[in-house]
Amino acid sequence: MAASNNHASPSGQLPFLVPGSSSSSLEVIPPVTFSKLQEWASKYGNTSRQGPEDMRYEAYMSLLDHRIRNAWLHAIYLAPSNFDAVARRLYITPATSSYLVQISLAKTLQSAALEEIIKNSKSPIVDIDALYQESIRAFSALSELLGDNDWFFGDSPGLLDASVFAYTYLLCDDAMGWEEEDARWGKELREGRWPNLVEHRRRIYEKWYQ
Repeated sequence: MAASNNHASPSGQLPFLVPGSSSSSLEVIPPVTFSKLQEWASKYGNTSRQGPEDMRYEAYMSLLDHRIRNAWLHAIYLAPSNFDAVARRLYITPATSSYLVQISLAKTLQSAALEEIIKNSKSPIVDIDALYQESIRAFSALSELLGDNDWFFGDSPGLLDASVFAYTYLLCDDAMGWEEEDARWGKELREGRWPNLVEHRRRIYEKWYQ
């Protein structure tokens, strides 16, 4: 496991997988994107947990893929203060010193985020309040699923755990520089509305990233 960001992923989503290859093989193996991870694991790994036949698993992954991701895209790219405090600082300023290129890159990122939100919500109009309320309900559902358990399914972490961590780690990370007025759902997570999700974040971080 390694730290990354969504712009490194071919699909724009985390997590993603870069499969290893043998030194004797000339075959170039493309990265496995978020939506294909379960299929890849079914083919090459042990998937006794969280199999594709588990309808609950698919439903909860859908919450991340749509409701939570839509709010994330809006919070980081379309909320003005966060775009300047977070996205510009992390993705634009380090990429180029050219002011004109920075303007072009900013417009590209914001247009891509808006396009993705519209595609996911199936509406040409973005209702910001509804967007955040849907994400809050999604986090509440994930918190209820986790309950007092260490992991979402079974006695060891799986893809859903990694996918939730990809959001909760960054939302609770002070180094991200979130502007409170433009990260409503992140603020609720940081202030303890879902303490078991915060503890889940801590558990993964301490086990694999310290």
